[in-house]
Amino acid sequence: MNYMPSSCGLFGIMRKKESGKISGSIPVKCLDYIRYRGSDKGSGYASFNLNDTNSFTVKIFYNDEEEKLRALLQEHGIGINSSYMEKGRSIKSCCYDVAFEDSRSLDEVNAVLWDESNGRLYSAGKSLLVYKGVGYPDAVGEEYALNEKEADMWLAHTRQPTNSPGYLPYWSHPFSTFNIAIVHNGDISSFGANREYLKSKGITSFVGTDSEVIAHIFKELIGEYDLITALKIMSGNMDDPEIKYKTRGCVLDGPYTLIIGYDDGQDIYMIAMADRTKLRPAILGEDNNNIFIASEESQIRIISPEAKIWTLEPGSFFISSVKNGIIKYGRENFRTREKVHQIEKQGIDARNIEYNGIDSEIVRSMDNSVHINNVAGHRYIGITLPEKHRNVTLYGNAGNCLMNLNENNNVTVRGNVADDCCDSMSGGILKIFGEAGDVMGQALSGGRIYVDGNVGNRACIQMREYGSSIPCVVVNGKFDDYLGEYMAGGTIIVLSNSRRNFGKYIGSGMLGGKIFIRGKVKSQNIGVQPSNLTKAGMLKALKIAGIIENAQYNKMMKENFIDIIRELPEDAQLYARKYYSGHQIPDYEYRNLSSGEKHGLKSIIHDFDKEMGKNSLKYLNDKFTVIQPRKI
Repeated sequence: MNYMPSSCGLFGIMRKKESGKISGSIPVKCLDYIRYRGSDKGSGYASFNLNDTNSFTVKIFYNDEEEKLRALLQEHGIGINSSYMEKGRSIKSCCYDVAFEDSRSLDEVNAVLWDESNGRLYSAGKSLLVYKGVGYPDAVGEEYALNEKEADMWLAHTRQPTNSPGYLPYWSHPFSTFNIAIVHNGDISSFGANREYLKSKGITSFVGTDSEVIAHIFKELIGEYDLITALKIMSGNMDDPEIKYKTRGCVLDGPYTLIIGYDDGQDIYMIAMADRTKLRPAILGEDNNNIFIASEESQIRIISPEAKIWTLEPGSFFISSVKNGIIKYGRENFRTREKVHQIEKQGIDARNIEYNGIDSEIVRSMDNSVHINNVAGHRYIGITLPEKHRNVTLYGNAGNCLMNLNENNNVTVRGNVADDCCDSMSGGILKIFGEAGDVMGQALSGGRIYVDGNVGNRACIQMREYGSSIPCVVVNGKFDDYLGEYMAGGTIIVLSNSRRNFGKYIGSGMLGGKIFIRGKVKSQNIGVQPSNLTKAGMLKALKIAGIIENAQYNKMMKENFIDIIRELPEDAQLYARKYYSGHQIPDYEYRNLSSGEKHGLKSIIHDFDKEMGKNSLKYLNDKFTVIQPRKI
């Protein structure tokens, strides 16, 4: 493989109630498909099988005489019923069917193993078995002969080590503790606070990675609260002030996506969580037989081409179980990403091309118009093409970094596009007849992007213009948070008229350009606005200074900060800027477009309709929310 490192890769698959068990070959295949997201420093899998018995299995990496390990287990009240060994290239694992009265005895055993530096208890549960080692996904899968195993649910992870080394198997994911397993992509900046919370609960044995701490945090919370409450606490969405204060050490912060597998004794659950700014990808899906969580859409499509797929909303969580199916979708009132069926054209077949090799095939073709069939998560398409006008059509789903740094080439995608497309693009046209992922059009300085469906988080951040080069983005669907953050030029047009599920923090820090959103946008979703407590302090100061009267104070206390600014005298507006929390709050109006705006947008919409087969010019007579920088 032509290896270019990326962030960690995740995969989860759960069968539906009436479906058959899932072969271990499937998570290996879906994880190995994105092996470029990991390294040879670690991969791993967790299987869950509904089990009505009281039998528990523990698995321990151990590098001393097994008799000593047996004695240690028995010393802590853990009786051994039967045992077997797993040995391979990177592993020596002792596996025991055990009985015990208190699960805390497992933590006690781990503390002793860790203190003596001779092992790690890494898997424990009635339904759970963890398989992990040092190597790429296919190598670890072969080492454990996963193709011979079946389960109701699988979690999988390929590792790019960050917070701990990668040369011993216990540093690999999944991390587990007593019927719970997690796989994680990202960095938990709250690691110190989370670990101190666990220490206060008597848990002191850690291998040194934030991912392990997440599993223990979840275990502690689920022992005291219901599942929804536990997930609200971890994701920072708890609104009960007493619980919020009591569990403040359990809140996860930093960039992360994680999958949790959990057996409550009655059912098996598969859960996905993403941070509030969704800095790591999370793709969800289902078909007639299974439910999926993945880092990339292609992982799901290679085994279920017709699956319904959608993305996890920032700061949200997804819940499913074997017996009840999908319990919480992680995105309300959404449309799923349907497969764009292949329209075979004579051209290049991407099935046997490496994930970063399509540009070389395009250049080798010497044609100005090129068709690429069977695109499935291929990355970096268009980045290294020469500065000439090529027309490239992709059939399938393009991976990360499509058309980054592009100048003059035009690309059409008959499918969906993953994250970070058109980064620093300065010319050309991208047409997406599907949906786009996060961070689309970052630092876009020229050209046009047309999207038939929705776009993800942080679209068009740092978009700018220079001289006569004015970029334009037209979105026919919806968008997630931070649209146009730190925008310094260009035009964004959103044609969807749904008032629900538009993202928050639109135009935060905006310095130039304009955003046109068809329909009325709630003012609290524009910019990053100060908290209610900060707003109250500012208004009280203005009242004491005699700038506003008591009636104005009472009225403004009920309004959003962005609307208060509009009502203040100019000198008071300047004073209020210190409360902007580091972000310039943009201005907005909900109104009919001016004749000048209609004239300027008409040619853009006309071209969009022509290229995308739409009929959108009529929308110019509708009301738009117009967002632009504030002139103070």
